[in-house]
Formats: sequence, C-alpha cells, structure tokens
Amino acid sequence: MSPDARTASPSSLTPNSVIPDEAALKREFDAQFASSLDSARAQLGDATVLAPRVVESAFVNAWNQRGTIPTADRLKAVLTDEIRHGAARALSRRASAGRFAGGKQAHSSHAAASDAPADVWANIDKAIHASSSSAAHEAHATTGRHEAASHMKAAGKRPSWIAPVAIGAFALVVSIGGMLYLNRLGEDDGALALVSSAAIQPLVATTPGQMTLWTKLGDGSKMKVGPETKIFVPDAFPDKARVIKVDGTAQFEVAKTSDSKAGPFRVIAKRVHVIANGTNFVVSAYATDSGMMVLVKDGSVTVKAGKTSSTVAAGQALLVENNVPRQPTPEEIAQAFGWVDGHISVQHKQLRTVVAALTRWFNFDVKVPDLPLLDRDASIDVPLDSSKLAITQVEKSANVKFTYEGESKVFRDAAKKK
Repeated sequence: MSPDARTASPSSLTPNSVIPDEAALKREFDAQFASSLDSARAQLGDATVLAPRVVESAFVNAWNQRGTIPTADRLKAVLTDEIRHGAARALSRRASAGRFAGGKQAHSSHAAASDAPADVWANIDKAIHASSSSAAHEAHATTGRHEAASHMKAAGKRPSWIAPVAIGAFALVVSIGGMLYLNRLGEDDGALALVSSAAIQPLVATTPGQMTLWTKLGDGSKMKVGPETKIFVPDAFPDKARVIKVDGTAQFEVAKTSDSKAGPFRVIAKRVHVIANGTNFVVSAYATDSGMMVLVKDGSVTVKAGKTSSTVAAGQALLVENNVPRQPTPEEIAQAFGWVDGHISVQHKQLRTVVAALTRWFNFDVKVPDLPLLDRDASIDVPLDSSKLAITQVEKSANVKFTYEGESKVFRDAAKKK
C-alpha cells in the first residue's frame, strides 16, 4: 500500500482535504463544472438533458466524501468515478420510466434541468446544507422525485389515466429498493448502488485508537472493526442483500446461509467487491491507501475489481490497485493486518507514515513541526499495547527525539543541539 500522506493530526501544517469548506468546493466547482458537464453528456448518449443532475450528484457525493480527498488529483478521480456511475444510474432510471410510460424513452427537452452553472450550484448548495439525518434523507428523496418527474414528463404526452398509473408503478419500483437495483443494474453495480447513497449513515464509525469487539450482524455474521473506520450497512441487509461497505479495516466471520434471495455475503471497499459465504477474512482499505487488500483466514473469497475476478484461498492475501490485482509483500500484509493478531508493524516507511500509524493505532497525537523530518526512514514493530516502545523505536530508527512542548507531543531532530 502507498504511504499515508498525513501527519498525526490535522493542523495548519497538515490539511487533510482539498475541499475543507464550502468556499473551496465552490472554487473546484467553478473550475471543473464545464468539463464535468461535458463528461456527463458524453456518457449519457441521447439523454444529455440529464447531465446537470448527474453533475449535481457527483459534487454532492464528493462533498460527503471530503475527508477522504486530500489532493486535487484525488478529487478529479472521485468526480470522474461519480459521473460514470451517476450516468449509468440515470440511464437505468430513464429506461425504467420509459417502460412504465408505454415503452418510449425520454427524449424531450422539457425534461432538462437547467445547465446554467449558477442553477446547478444552487442545487448543490441546497443539498449540502441538508446536514441533519432527516434533512439529508429528505434532500435525497426530493432529488429522486425531481428526477422521476423529469423522466415521466419526457416519456411523451399520454391520455390522462396513463400518468397516474405510470407514476404509481414507478413509486412501487422505488419501494422495492435493493432487489430491483440488483435486477436493473446487474448484481455488482446493484450492490455498489445500495451502499453508495449519499443519505446512508455509517452503522459503525470508530475513532483513532478505537477498535470494536466482535459484533453480530443481522444475518448471524460477525465483524470486528479497526480504528478510523466506517461501516455502511443498507436497509436491505440482510433480507434482500447481504452487502456492506468498509472505509478503513474490518474482519468478518461470515455465517452460512441458504437464503438465495439475500445472495452471498459481500464487502465493498474502494469499489472492489469481496464475495464470500461461510468464511473468515479481513479487509483493509483506508482512504489514503493506494488500493484495497484482503487477507483470508479461513475458507475462500472471490475478489471482483472491474472486469477482473480472482479467488483468494485461506492463508492468502490480495492487493488491488487501480483494478489490478497482485500479491502483496509480507511487509504490506503485516502493516495492513497485524492488528488482527494484536501487533503493529510499519517497516522502512517515511516518518509521516509511521507518525500517522501512531495516531491510528495508539491515539498518540505527535506533531512534526520540522517538515523535512517527515521524509526520514522510520520503523515500528510492536504489540498493540506498547505505545511507549513504539515511540522508542521511532526515535532510534528516524534519529528523532520525542518531547513535550507545552501540552503538545513533538518529534524533533535528535542531531540538533537544543
């Protein structure tokens, strides 16, 4: 996995998001709106009238993920991904609306939302201010109603009884939820859509140094969650779909089930699918990592990344970067999964990565005011209950000195005389 680019804690020296506030989001919107709109139109074919809505959703979703977007390049990648998936969902909804309205798809310009930058931004601004859970759900529902109305309007003029029937049918489709996603979009895209809604709230959200004990899920499976991790579980779990999203790291002990309606147990991390039934595995996929990794403790899993599918057996691990799978090194495995056995190992990484590990695993917030020190080689290899030993190893490996300056914990260059 690539080094964690953060230092131990956010500060003026260590910004952790390229869009920390609305003003920054507005600047990025102004700079990227035209290219984003062109990208959405190119992917929507003859349904270009839906492009403004796709762009709105992309920027709102980027805002909701802002804590995981440390650079401008990462923001562009997120927007590109959101526009691609948003266009696919919009085309799917459009096709469904067309079928309900008599088999014709939406072509009318009357369905178009305004593509004026000011109007699109106004809708984004309204969405991101839906801060409470209830407001967020309402904003999400309102967007869905606007899109549904646009699709139905574009289906063409029908006798007066057609519109109520079509709208009722469409409402029925929405209420069915998860399983219809799976049928319309394909199993993988449907599962991804279930856990990617901007309105879904994390079931578990751990803080630095915090790990959960084994927790039983609705299907009888159990999970153990590492620090700085969010677990997203959709309402459809487990009756309609056994799918979970992980941002961070977690171990799963999967219950066997014969319920074909719910499907196999599936964990999604960085859009990579890990599919299992009756097995024990660990997933690691922090936002600052270059990819996601899975380690199988017992049984086997199928890992799907783009068009690639790989089987990982017990005792094996797989690292997926940019949809390309490879075997991770022993050092990468130890760094990602040592916590499962109560051990933390970060070998010969930049000091910035080791300092971030101190925060993540020990909740030990150490500043490094002298920024060039962050590039030094450093290592730790300690039990999870040995933060003092970890500090000693950092001092020795990076030639730094741990000290207190006021109430702040600091690493200074040990070679410099005070």
